Amino acid sequence: MNNKIPFNKPCVVGTELAYVSEAIASGHQSGNRPLSNRCQRILESDIVCARALLTPSCTHALELAALLLDIGPGDEVIMPSFTFVSTANAFALRGATVVFADICPQTLNLDPVAVANAITPRTRAIVPVHYAGVPCDMQPIMALSRKYNIAVVEDAAQAIGSRYQGKPVGSFGQLAAVSFHETKNLTSGGEGGALLINDASLADLRSISPTYTATTKFMPSQSKSASARMGAIAGSAAQVTDVVVENTAPEY
Repeated sequence: MNNKIPFNKPCVVGTELAYVSEAIASGHQSGNRPLSNRCQRILESDIVCARALLTPSCTHALELAALLLDIGPGDEVIMPSFTFVSTANAFALRGATVVFADICPQTLNLDPVAVANAITPRTRAIVPVHYAGVPCDMQPIMALSRKYNIAVVEDAAQAIGSRYQGKPVGSFGQLAAVSFHETKNLTSGGEGGALLINDASLADLRSISPTYTATTKFMPSQSKSASARMGAIAGSAAQVTDVVVENTAPEY
């Protein structure tokens, strides 16, 4: 008899095998196919964002966000230290300086007052992390974004389905990243993520990777990123988004 309490139980709603079978039967298993595109449209509708792009992980989505914002050496990015290492790595990888700000003891999320105190002329982005599905206090964070013209990238890895003042998390910042890892609210077969683009001016991904267009040719030297698309089979498993995105995640 196994008396161990599992660390997590992946979300399974019963439609996964049918969607995976559909993906295999289609004869196409790469990204940018009907099932993965359908999932992206679901995210765009539910989160109300300009564009959603399925990625192999939330880490990939954060790295793409750093690329889209052209983050680089000399730039500073404010985030909580109480987060998974990928949040910081995505921006450190571009040469940026990560500036850690304190969290609120009530929510374990980024403290807007600490963010305000951490802003300098070099600050390029603020990365609020919606820890454990509890939304950050986005109103003062977005006010700082507007005041200082600083981009906001929401790390909503654990928070798909959560709402802040009636609005889905992931829909506030210019960019957001969500996770479909098996430990999260929804899964796409164990691994996966998505980049959510709310600022339409950032929606053209051709500037960072040629894999995001079938009509434009780029020389390899023009690409800043390797392919970061989710394959069709994982995308098909993510179709459960349509079933359970209205979950019981917290509202702030």
